Amino acid sequence: MAANSLATPITAELTQDLWPVELGVEIVAVGPPLGETSSSRALASTLMPTRSVTVPDGRRVSFSHAVWTPRGRRAFTVDVAAHQHPRGEIEIEWDLLVEDAPYETVSVGEYLLHRLRFGPRPGVEDERVRVSRADIVTTRGRPHLETVEIDGQKYEIRVFALSVRG
Repeated sequence: MAANSLATPITAELTQDLWPVELGVEIVAVGPPLGETSSSRALASTLMPTRSVTVPDGRRVSFSHAVWTPRGRRAFTVDVAAHQHPRGEIEIEWDLLVEDAPYETVSVGEYLLHRLRFGPRPGVEDERVRVSRADIVTTRGRPHLETVEIDGQKYEIRVFALSVRG
């Protein structure tokens, strides 16, 4: 029993355990917006500003965000867990899932009513997985970048983890 005494931190009942980690995710659309070819638009637009949370070492956190595209709704989900290692390195386990829910087919009349704001937005069909990625990487204070392309639109997913040890 004495050998296990150090395995249970004295602050285990607090929301912050001994070795907290700040986890964060940011999603950026790279290039012109979907459906536009104009170079006058900004080359990078932030879809999901940096969201971060401080959690105990090893705790899994999920970040989600959805955007409307000309074809329907696109949902991003990023699951992240971080483990601290010697020399300030942090191992990041991450999973990325991007799902599309395309608009349902509508008649010309229903579409015109929607565009004139007299009718509802067209509904969406069931979600379909467009991108699924997972990896384990080691970083030291820098974000991990993952770029995915869907229907000609590039997205950069930035995952970071920082130690907040005292």
